[in-house]
Amino acid sequence: EVVIRRTRAFVRKTYPEAMIRGELIKWPERRLRTVRYDLESTYADIYDKVVAAVEGLYLAPYQLETYKRVGVERDEFEQGREEALAGIFRSRYLKRFESSVAAFRITLRRALEFTKTFESYLLDGRLLDSTSFQKAMRYLAREDEDDDTAPASRADEMDASDEAREVLETLDSLDTSQYDLRRLHDALQHDVDSLTELWRLIGGITPGQDAKLQTLKQLLSKDLKGQKVIVFTYYRDTARYLYQELGGDNGADFRKDAGAPSIRRMDGGAAPAERSRLIQAFAPGSNNRPDLVDSDAEVDILISTDVLSEGQNLQDCGVLVNYDLHWNPTRMVQRAGRIDRIGSKHPLLWVHNMFPEAGLERLLGLVESLNRKITDIDRTGFLDASVLGEVVHPRNFNTLRRIMDEDGTVIEEQEQFTELASNEFLLQQLRSQLDTGAREMLEDLPDGIHSGLARDGERGMFFYFTAPGLTGEGRRHFWRYYDIGRGRVVDNRFLIANLISCSMDTPRVAGDCDVFAIQDSVIDDILGSVREQRAVEAAPRILDPLQQTVITLLRSYLNSPAAKRAEVREAMQRLRSPMTHAAIRDLRQTYEQFSGDQDIAPVIGCVLAMDAVGRGSESSGPDTQRPLTREDLHLVCFDYIWS
Repeated sequence: EVVIRRTRAFVRKTYPEAMIRGELIKWPERRLRTVRYDLESTYADIYDKVVAAVEGLYLAPYQLETYKRVGVERDEFEQGREEALAGIFRSRYLKRFESSVAAFRITLRRALEFTKTFESYLLDGRLLDSTSFQKAMRYLAREDEDDDTAPASRADEMDASDEAREVLETLDSLDTSQYDLRRLHDALQHDVDSLTELWRLIGGITPGQDAKLQTLKQLLSKDLKGQKVIVFTYYRDTARYLYQELGGDNGADFRKDAGAPSIRRMDGGAAPAERSRLIQAFAPGSNNRPDLVDSDAEVDILISTDVLSEGQNLQDCGVLVNYDLHWNPTRMVQRAGRIDRIGSKHPLLWVHNMFPEAGLERLLGLVESLNRKITDIDRTGFLDASVLGEVVHPRNFNTLRRIMDEDGTVIEEQEQFTELASNEFLLQQLRSQLDTGAREMLEDLPDGIHSGLARDGERGMFFYFTAPGLTGEGRRHFWRYYDIGRGRVVDNRFLIANLISCSMDTPRVAGDCDVFAIQDSVIDDILGSVREQRAVEAAPRILDPLQQTVITLLRSYLNSPAAKRAEVREAMQRLRSPMTHAAIRDLRQTYEQFSGDQDIAPVIGCVLAMDAVGRGSESSGPDTQRPLTREDLHLVCFDYIWS
């Protein structure tokens, strides 16, 4: 009935004398090591051509709103989503380019066949709605290991053109008269030509020319020879490529040099029972399988994607290799938790991270630029949760660079960052400080004071304001961080707490900036957010989930010849107002009928037939709260966060 969360970092810091079964818990030391390889040498003199070609792709099937004829109304919301989706695809091309030659080659094959098949449908007079967001993301997920439900084994058996045709057959047809087909053809042909050229350029690259693969082979056969090692990749295609070259028929010479290790692979294509068996074979001592220790069935090197979930006991292993970059550094650090577990007999754990010697800064710069564009689109309100996982904060790229520089403090920082999500951790810190006499000191401090601390890669200011409560009682509290580099205000307390967290002996650092101008920006942000919150509270009550479902359904018919666009838009607008229970009942009956006959006309008619009474009230009542003013805000303190 009660679960108390005790995470590794929390126990280590709060209970240094913790014991299990009478034994003191030992915490292995973790060290980072950067293993460098020459990414550009793998691609020889074609590296710049590859990057330029990826940047220059039009990706027209995913940006169809852009290709509407002059005078045809464009859906601004859909166009924003499409621009973000195209940015995500370019970003993933670059990520797979860094991951492995094999993963990038498979991506090119799929993209080329998808584009050619899309164009063949267009030549037959069918324009397909591949911008349907969820369907496009599912197609993209075929390449990603994050989605274990992706039909990996079936896709592997299919020809690329058949795979593309299967996906495209599920898409709706659009009204071709609304689109500039000549411009669309030109864009499609441009991408076909570019992808064909890329395929030609990298088609002849052999595993022997793959500098990254050869570097891994040398690492495993020389520095890590005889040790139990887990190798992590982000993409399933990369994991299978490595297994083929290390543990398959192509790896005979490598295994001879490496001492004949037993090598296995794990990815999303493995059944749960198979995963469990592999885990026991790789870490028999930690999984109560002493019969497998030193047997022919024991696995020495395990190649895995992130499908190897947290909570697995792999502490027989003391060495981890991150073969490719996970663009979220927290995930890279969390991988270490697979082997850093209570009961580990290793006093020292090694995390080897493979980074390209040259080309990394440009690659990171390109992906960072793409993610900034996606963030800008997100800020305008055009995206939904299915995309937000792709938006990477620039701080992540800085952390990747610190990992490359073998900065071991990154591990502790990332763990602290995740622990801040726990209220208990924050409360424990606060109690510890107050119990050491800080309560009296804090109570004696005057308001309006300031301090500062160094935080690598950050330059900004934290402000803490209070204001009278909504009912005149109590106080409201506002935390804001102004990011000087990006010129924006952050109000996420989870992120802010990580930035300002420090100990009593943390050196004080002062920044150099226009404090008053920044303070004005922060105050404007607070007042604006309060106004927005009041507007939300004054808005109609939350819509019934069925209304959201029908809105999504109608959006897919905006460009369909089966419905009049004006009526669809009007129906969508009406559904954004709350509806009475009787109206919801009628709508549900009509929607269930649509689920059977796929006739959208009755759904539209049902919504348009509703009067204002059926749709409910447009207002939740008068707003009696006094608006917040600048004079209401009281500055408690501010803090420089300076690198």
